[in-house]
Amino acid sequence: MTQPSKQTLSDDSLRTVFVEQLTILYNAKTNLIENLPRLVEQCTFQNLKSALREDLEDSKTQMATLKEIFKLMAASWETEKCLGVDAMIREALQQVSYKQDNHYESDMSILFYLSAIQNMQVGACKILHLLAKKIAYQPYAQLVLECLDISRDNSKLIQYVAGEYFDIAPDA
Repeated sequence: MTQPSKQTLSDDSLRTVFVEQLTILYNAKTNLIENLPRLVEQCTFQNLKSALREDLEDSKTQMATLKEIFKLMAASWETEKCLGVDAMIREALQQVSYKQDNHYESDMSILFYLSAIQNMQVGACKILHLLAKKIAYQPYAQLVLECLDISRDNSKLIQYVAGEYFDIAPDA
């Protein structure tokens, strides 16, 4: 595997990619904040409701952190939404509405989709953190790391709740 040329790794290019990907993450959080309350209403397992509410509050905290990064960079966060997360949330809401008569299946669908969304956010934060370190944006790297820690914790919480729901211990 060859290394990218130094020309493709200019600070301007790295900054552009960083802002674009940060914007996608921000818009994913916006979508979660808009739609998590609907999923909370649909689920029947109390611990899942609590986990969704915690994720909602954490998403608000992460949005504030992401806004701080945008302000420090004098960049805008207002673009199109994150199509991947939008599609997953729409699909989750659709699955839940189809399974209203079977609460077990409905709750499992919420667990499945939220786990997938959390893992996407963890991956995005990891890459953003590496990119921030590469371009020597240390204040941004620290702020992204804070978002990463929250995303990891939420991902672990969803796995724990899934284990409770299925009455088995989740994998570490």
